[in-house]
Amino acid sequence: MTQPTDSQRPASEAFAITENPEAVLTTRPAVANENEPLLEVNKLAVSFPSSRGRQGRRGGGPSRVRAVNNVNLRIYPRQTLAVVGESGCGKSVTALSILRLVPMPPGQLESGSILWRHKDGQVMDLATVSDEQIRRIRGDEVAMIFQEPMTSLNPVYTIGEQILEAIYLHQHHLEPQQARDVAIEALDAVGIAAPASRLDEYPHQMSGGMRQRVMIAMALACQPRLLLADEPTTALDVTIQAQILELLRRLQQERHMSVLLITHDLGVVAENADAVAVMYAGRVVEYGSVHEVFNNPLHPYTQGLFGSMPVIGRTRSRLETIPGNVPDPSSFPSGCPFHPRCPKVEGDERCTGQDPPLLEIESGHWAACWHAPGYEAGQQTVPDVSYRRPVEEEASQGATTSV
Repeated sequence: MTQPTDSQRPASEAFAITENPEAVLTTRPAVANENEPLLEVNKLAVSFPSSRGRQGRRGGGPSRVRAVNNVNLRIYPRQTLAVVGESGCGKSVTALSILRLVPMPPGQLESGSILWRHKDGQVMDLATVSDEQIRRIRGDEVAMIFQEPMTSLNPVYTIGEQILEAIYLHQHHLEPQQARDVAIEALDAVGIAAPASRLDEYPHQMSGGMRQRVMIAMALACQPRLLLADEPTTALDVTIQAQILELLRRLQQERHMSVLLITHDLGVVAENADAVAVMYAGRVVEYGSVHEVFNNPLHPYTQGLFGSMPVIGRTRSRLETIPGNVPDPSSFPSGCPFHPRCPKVEGDERCTGQDPPLLEIESGHWAACWHAPGYEAGQQTVPDVSYRRPVEEEASQGATTSV
């Protein structure tokens, strides 16, 4: 029997996985259980102006380019959805769009809806609510941890002033001392020693790991139901990364919180995610539960990401690489945007001439590739994975994941 090559081996060998106020509410029934999505992103498209399309620029090009194109996501209560992909594939723009943090202009939400479900089952479209309404949601029901703690904190304000700003905005009934107590509790929850005295310190007086903990405390001070974590361990050493991720897992379990986790690190995904969306060139190219995607990656891009990871116990002379770079949004290739880098094209005119839609190839597993096994029989359905790993599995995951 022929032994599979490294690119054919399942990933499980590398990762052990056990502005319109009248339009705010829609007519949906109240939520009786956790089987309804907390957040639904439908056909989201966000564009920016292109310098190549300006008059007088040689070469021409479109006047606007789509950084995010036809993205569909579902996040359920207590679920962690990981969004992975190379830099420039649209992960951060997708997360920023959920809270309407993309500057408009120059950005523009061209199409799509962002449906947010309240505790009583009522749903509002965050893409169309007024500025005042979205401000009520930001930091309260939905919070975000930004990529760079070194630059996200304002250096001229104390840590306490920055945390208290969100508390005062969303918890008007609190007296100043009560608000300060909430801020102290938030710092204590993320493992910062002597939190009362830390409130009066400035960001430059803290290490990178401490600043990242402050960012998490700011995001969680108002007990959000959904946390958008945009590469929360960027620029931190491995030991601090592990502490931050363990902290997020603990807080998620204690507060029954959902998480949208943006990361490049497949080991982080293996340990923390329930569902995975793989993005490339502004679109989702594979979607499924963490078990489905890791044990049976269907898209060549996903397979390439796994092939580039070192695996303990496996000897090979050289790690695999994905040739080339993510294409410029102003000059995406025709057909499948991945085809210039794909090892499976081999002159297939479908790859160079037709953009494959995202199809459900297996139950609960979607991919957008003409060469994915079973693609021809796939169904065009909206990606929707409600799986959440059991608490027992979450507790033991760190000990069973090998990177």
